[in-house]
Amino acid sequence: MINKSEIIKTYQMEGIVSTFDKERDKFLYQKEKHRIESNFLINALNKIKKGKIKVLDVACGTGRMLPVVFSVEKEANYTGLDTSNEMTSVLIKKAKELGVEKRVKLKIGDATKIPFKDNSFDLVFSYHLLWHLPKEEQKKIIKEMIRVTKKEGIIIFDILNEKFVWEKVKSPFGIEKTEGIHKLKISEVKQIIGEQGYQIEKLNDAPIKNDLIYTIFSVINKIRKILPNCIFHMWYFQIKKE
Repeated sequence: MINKSEIIKTYQMEGIVSTFDKERDKFLYQKEKHRIESNFLINALNKIKKGKIKVLDVACGTGRMLPVVFSVEKEANYTGLDTSNEMTSVLIKKAKELGVEKRVKLKIGDATKIPFKDNSFDLVFSYHLLWHLPKEEQKKIIKEMIRVTKKEGIIIFDILNEKFVWEKVKSPFGIEKTEGIHKLKISEVKQIIGEQGYQIEKLNDAPIKNDLIYTIFSVINKIRKILPNCIFHMWYFQIKKE
């Protein structure tokens, strides 16, 4: 089983860092996922009072969402938390290109022990982190993200759906689970967040590299609101802290 220290080492490798952004923009299915995630973040930013809001990007990496944050709120104060100096060095370059380097701070640290005080940020978000880690660590991170968010603030994160129908098909056909991928039940997330209000987004994240075939397949995502939860691989939560 891949452990956390191996994951951290992977995202410090020069070969991974230098190609990270290009690989994420290679195929239509990746671009569509980025579009949905960007819109979900924009939706949250538009709900928060304008001005010098404080934003925390957990596992910020190369700052994929940095341009999205500043496209909505130019006076935002953005903090990126990550374990990789190599990845965040790319983020710094992006901040300079955008002319927002004075509004950007970086912190090297562990998301299971976020190194900030309670109620520090208006918006805390994380994309593509949780499912690399075992369930118990995912739960710790969700709780930590809620802890450092101000009252009336917003928390965003994504999980892989343990009830995804493909998981039910794998066993009878002898297909092994993907190594290093950990899925949560939606009910487990709801148990963590309690009675706090939330909004969800869903995505069937099929890695179809042929654009034409993906365009046909993606009809599922276009009508996702009326389809059953079990056919969606990814779930995004947007929580308003009570």
